[in-house]
Amino acid sequence: MNYTNPQLRERLAADYVAGAMRGGARRRFEGLMAADANLRRQVREWENDIYPLLWSLPARVPPRRVWRAIESRLKPGGGRGWQGLAFWRVVSGALAAMLVAGVVIYPMQVDRAARTQLMAVLQSPEAQAMLVVRADERGGLHVHALQDLASRADGKALELWVIPPGQAPISVGVVAPEGLTALPPRAQGLEGGQTLAITLEPPGGSPSGKPTGPVIMKGDVLKI
Repeated sequence: MNYTNPQLRERLAADYVAGAMRGGARRRFEGLMAADANLRRQVREWENDIYPLLWSLPARVPPRRVWRAIESRLKPGGGRGWQGLAFWRVVSGALAAMLVAGVVIYPMQVDRAARTQLMAVLQSPEAQAMLVVRADERGGLHVHALQDLASRADGKALELWVIPPGQAPISVGVVAPEGLTALPPRAQGLEGGQTLAITLEPPGGSPSGKPTGPVIMKGDVLKI
């Protein structure tokens, strides 16, 4: 891999913070971070974006079937217990589910009394997280692609729209299919309760200033 590629570095930093990087790949990345201050900074930026969202999510209790599966493995004669591969698959699956639900929160240094931030996670129709959008103190937007969206774009532009309640969509700009896109401040800043959406548009964006293509992801703006 070419670890000097900015888009690759951004994607690896996102995977590391999201917990998608494991085993040898995670250890190699930590070795790279130890020698690369800029890479550590990118990881901190992702932590600042994602961790406040975790704090804002309501706690969820894992389904009873998860606990029953664990209990059956721990009972005498219930299989090979701690040594069983299936047992660890169940446990790892449960932990992954809790992480996605925001139940497991890493011991992080987050100041809950910090100023309110506006953020949104845009999801596909299949409920997959695709983009994280964060408003900075000047009103600009930082759009992080959580995965390579080139295949979903299919040669078209990914245009971001803000939809105030009861109003027509307003174009915010075109975002890159991977990595980070910084969009300049708007006259009317982002507000809680609005919806953000991505549509497929002709290269360069909608020629009419209105959405012309399908909505492929959307999410609500949250006050964190």
